[in-house]
Amino acid sequence: MNHVRITVLGSSSGMPSLSRFCSSLFFQTEDFNFLLDCGEGTSFSLLKYKIDPDLIDAVFISHAHADHLGGLFLMIQMMHLLKRKTSLEIYLPEETVRVVEICLDAFYLFPDKISFPLNLQPVTDNFKFEREGITIQAHSNRHLMGNQKTVKTMKLPNRMQCFCYGLKLDGKKIVYSGDIESEDDLIGIIDDADLLITECFHPNLDKLISLILGKRVKSTLLTHIPAEMEGGEKLILTQARKMGLENPRIAYDGLVIEI
Repeated sequence: MNHVRITVLGSSSGMPSLSRFCSSLFFQTEDFNFLLDCGEGTSFSLLKYKIDPDLIDAVFISHAHADHLGGLFLMIQMMHLLKRKTSLEIYLPEETVRVVEICLDAFYLFPDKISFPLNLQPVTDNFKFEREGITIQAHSNRHLMGNQKTVKTMKLPNRMQCFCYGLKLDGKKIVYSGDIESEDDLIGIIDDADLLITECFHPNLDKLISLILGKRVKSTLLTHIPAEMEGGEKLILTQARKMGLENPRIAYDGLVIEI
């Protein structure tokens, strides 16, 4: 494996935007290609940026919010219509596996009807994916824990599972925050990271930057951009640099990073 190429397919927050699709990142390595999250618009971005969907070996979902999972079903349909043959591995929070299976049936994407096998795998707190030169590890965070009262009152099966992903690719450490409750969810995960891809909607920006500085992160990409921040990207970068953050970048759809 010589290098890692990352294409931002979607960089918006949960609110739909005219200029950004919802959260999705395409990682391309010499031997293994995968998505981190698959929000609404992922299929359109694959077409727009001329990425062959057949290249995708796996999908890793951080949590079940629509802006991180909602594009999965249309992408599967697109792959079927393109006559994909190779299996697609989908790793998602354990509580979500059965829900996705039900949705696939509801959308008439039956296992015996689509052109390729789907392999849904549960992600839990101790999840670790390993392939030669690649490690992807899940780290539980508190993003969904604010739903505890509703889940308890309604006696729902939801376990409020949400994960950050820590990646080691070709000797490089990359951390993807997914959505987090606050910057505290990154403590113990981002130390000495070569690249941190973090949402900037839920955490306090000043506290997030202070944490990043204290953990010796080499490069930072801010994503999950809310509508109220659009047009103010330069101010965010100026603030980050004034605080001492080196090499900060704001994600936008179509951005390519090579490391």
